[in-house]
Amino acid sequence: MSSCLICGCVKNCEQYLNNVFKNIEQIQKLFEKSRIIISFDISNDFTLKRLIELKKYFDIDIIINKDALTNSRTVNIERARNKILNKIYNEYSDYTYFIMIDMDDVSSKPINVNVLQEVFREDKINIWDGLFFNNANYYDFWALNFKDFQYSCWHSSNVKRLINLMNKEFKQESEGKEFIECQSAFGGFGIYKINRFINCNYRSLIDLTLFNTQSIKNVYEKYGIQYIFNPNIYDCEHRYFNLNAIRQNNVRLFIYNKNLFPPYIGEHTNILQ
Repeated sequence: MSSCLICGCVKNCEQYLNNVFKNIEQIQKLFEKSRIIISFDISNDFTLKRLIELKKYFDIDIIINKDALTNSRTVNIERARNKILNKIYNEYSDYTYFIMIDMDDVSSKPINVNVLQEVFREDKINIWDGLFFNNANYYDFWALNFKDFQYSCWHSSNVKRLINLMNKEFKQESEGKEFIECQSAFGGFGIYKINRFINCNYRSLIDLTLFNTQSIKNVYEKYGIQYIFNPNIYDCEHRYFNLNAIRQNNVRLFIYNKNLFPPYIGEHTNILQ
């Protein structure tokens, strides 16, 4: 199989790194050539020490962020991810894919590498440009755009109700489908064809020009939930990356309807009923 860059952002991830790298080791076996790129933000644990130890066994580029962190988590992650993209575009553009993987509890349980291998089969590889995966406890509704749900669930008049509506609709949309069409998603693990995402970047400030206004009206008319429109509020960094890639490069994004990881149990599911 082709070449792949496996990328992630780390801050206070020491306790998860051993298990995440066990999964990365399994992923690397699928490719003829692979390399790991990690963007590190200053931490309160021994994350960096552990990464340096892991360099003895893995081919890792560690990007150490020397800039001051902001008070916004999404801005810090946006900047960390963009440092990775800059390295990909400037030094590794000859690679075929990059994977962005969360380096915390989301990706620390054993990966089902057979599910990952499936999506690179000849009958599936031409379907998608960017691909994400379902989970028995799907949680990442902040990054998700599908059907009429085309705006940030966290910027609405009733966040909890909207997320639970999205959850119900997503389960219905998933039934009987192998690939679930979306305009944005993440869920802790995304695969991207590098040549389809050239000149794309992450951004956490909302860009109102990217959104389907009719879909936004449909949510209000159907559920009575209003979105909050303000270009100065922060959004999930994946939404801009995905929507802008669609606008610029007409990429095709899907969620593969199989579980790459065991059912997620953690803080991200607390709001689901």
